[in-house]
Amino acid sequence: MIDDYIRDIMTQKQIPGLSVAVLREGEPVLLKGYGLANVEHAVSASENTVYEIASIGKTFTATVTMMLVESGEILLDEPVSHYLDNLPLAWQSVTIKQILSHQSGIPSYTDAPNYWEITRLDLSKSEILALVSDLPLKFPPGEFSAYDNTGYYLLGLMLEKVTGQSYGDLLAERIFTPLGMNATMMNHPRDIVPNRSAGYRLLNNKLVNKPYYSPSVTYSAGGQISSIADMVKWEQGLYGATLLKQSTLDVMWSPHPPNRGNDWEKLRYVAGLGWWVLNYDGRQVVGHNGSILGFASNITRFIDDKITVILLCNLDVISRPDAIAKEIAGYYCPVLAELPLPPPL
Repeated sequence: MIDDYIRDIMTQKQIPGLSVAVLREGEPVLLKGYGLANVEHAVSASENTVYEIASIGKTFTATVTMMLVESGEILLDEPVSHYLDNLPLAWQSVTIKQILSHQSGIPSYTDAPNYWEITRLDLSKSEILALVSDLPLKFPPGEFSAYDNTGYYLLGLMLEKVTGQSYGDLLAERIFTPLGMNATMMNHPRDIVPNRSAGYRLLNNKLVNKPYYSPSVTYSAGGQISSIADMVKWEQGLYGATLLKQSTLDVMWSPHPPNRGNDWEKLRYVAGLGWWVLNYDGRQVVGHNGSILGFASNITRFIDDKITVILLCNLDVISRPDAIAKEIAGYYCPVLAELPLPPPL
């Protein structure tokens, strides 16, 4: 039945390839690829197919940030300007916690009017930040919540400054190597990556190859590639509290509503720290979508039900990969199928 559902949704949405994992109590009960990782060469998708995972990578950035909080190297409620020099005056009071919970008020560089004109250019990090550095805050820090890539870009720079390591090396040392995530790394299209999937778009309802999208515009806001087999290892590390204390994970997976949006029952979802906390009829559920040219992804952790669904696909028009994840979870826990889907972020 799950195979039928997945194939039907792939047909409806014209998805070339999709890899899925379902875990129950930390152990995979489904680990499979569907369709094609590369249409031109008729290469099948599998659990080892490597996709761009986009903003799911924010969970990696948040995890390493919280590692430094645990070690006392940084403080969650301190301004990020304590660790980074020459930030715009308007950003000086923004705290690390406000960035992690998308409450910084800093405009997202991906919303800049000329953003899509520069995505094919390999720019410096200062050039990326310059897209929004002269703009006012969208709101006072902590007052509201608005999805923000700029803050996560700043976290990457902060992590490099505090540790003296490159962001990619830091992720490898702190997360990927300890968990055995050998197919997970920072993306660059020029690199030869075994099992790399092609990425696709729909142009006038016709499947086409995605255009070049510079890794300079993703970085610590979602610049990784991974396979579903590796993402299973990531989930097992979360489930077993391998990398962080359980108390730290509990803080990350708790709702952190903004000052003017603290009615959790009405919000239906609110930012945790690096994760979105979803209000499924009182159940503890956290997750994150990812979307980038040519690819879409999702991880949803139904914590109370001890079920996690992860999906990676090579088409970028999947606006609600979390909706697909919820439907798949419903086959393993029927009560989840009856619950309404929270509104899009």
